[in-house]
Amino acid sequence: MKSRRVLYLCGQAPWLRNGGSMLRNFWMIETLAKLYTVDLVVADEPGPMPPAFAAIVDDYAAFPRRDGQRRGIGRLVGAARPGASSLTAGWTTPALRDYVAERVGRYAYAAIQVDLPMIDALPRRDAIPIVYNAHNCESALLARRATTEPFPAAALLRVDAQRVRRQERALIDRAGLVTVCSRSDRNDFARFAPGILDKSAIVPNGVDIDGYAAVHAQPGDPHVVLVTGSMDWRPNILGLRWFLQTGLAVLRARFPSVVVRVAGRMKPELVAELRGYPGLDIVANPESMDPLLATATVVAVPIVASSGTRLRILEAWAAGRPVVTTTAGAFGLSGRSEEALLVRDDAREFADALAVLLESPQARAKLVAISDEVVMRYDWMRVGARLLRAYDGLLNGDRSFAPHAFAARS
Repeated sequence: MKSRRVLYLCGQAPWLRNGGSMLRNFWMIETLAKLYTVDLVVADEPGPMPPAFAAIVDDYAAFPRRDGQRRGIGRLVGAARPGASSLTAGWTTPALRDYVAERVGRYAYAAIQVDLPMIDALPRRDAIPIVYNAHNCESALLARRATTEPFPAAALLRVDAQRVRRQERALIDRAGLVTVCSRSDRNDFARFAPGILDKSAIVPNGVDIDGYAAVHAQPGDPHVVLVTGSMDWRPNILGLRWFLQTGLAVLRARFPSVVVRVAGRMKPELVAELRGYPGLDIVANPESMDPLLATATVVAVPIVASSGTRLRILEAWAAGRPVVTTTAGAFGLSGRSEEALLVRDDAREFADALAVLLESPQARAKLVAISDEVVMRYDWMRVGARLLRAYDGLLNGDRSFAPHAFAARS
């Protein structure tokens, strides 16, 4: 019998698992449900919850936001309020806030876990420990994105980064535990919220290694470069353009038989743009990435601005596919991870690295051997164990999960 209860607040339905934040929340909820009763509140209405996921959640409520143009206008108006930002505006409705307040009044929650966009849903009551699930250092990501955009978009991003930074600092100050994806993210936070060093645990993004075993065993088709990602997100679109506009021609000149396949969530406008590149294989909004990884020779991850860690790299590693990325794409990966992929920040050198891997089975095998070892650190079972240890420390007063805990005691 689970004696303690956790209230979990997130923006999108975790069981959809078609984005990084949803995947992270899915596995966190599944992990927490092993020891705690989990109540889930989402700021969307995605349709019926699958029975398997419903079995691990005790109570569930969804509060849909406005649709279409009304949602966009509402976010713009909300973002202009003092203390708000474009990242958090429009996520929480009055009904959602009232529901959370009612639940907090009914149950003695051991903790409330919250994503930054749901900050306005937190109750005023401070007796309940808050766990801030930091998918990224969002203010740092916005500042990095500003360096990739022209005026006036760059100026707007910099202003919003300052607004988000204030929200992140406030949530870090209130939280008893902050789960960060990497040391790099924690360092970003510590620049403006040094208190995070006494209350953070590194709970990285992960991957279901066993789930990719069948893909890993397949040799893949020859000469296929797969570019994956959520292509409805601006930084991913910019990275894709960066590669296609210069690197694609270089790659084809060196390796004429190459098949470049772009796959992921994308809007019709992007599909139309991509069709302007002759011979590009476009797979828009696939139901599953597994068959595409199974046919790939190499995975390309062109990124121009990032925070957190790239799930698509972990998935490629679990699938036994060598990866070429940029410094931004490798952000958050530490230790021997740097040896498990090729990092190139010039589009021509990026293309040359892809060609080397296409030409050399030995070069591919060397990277895969290293990534097979490295990716084990990111298995969701290991990641989940870190999360449970951090929760145990929070609720039982043992702060040893925090990097400065022992220094603070001495």
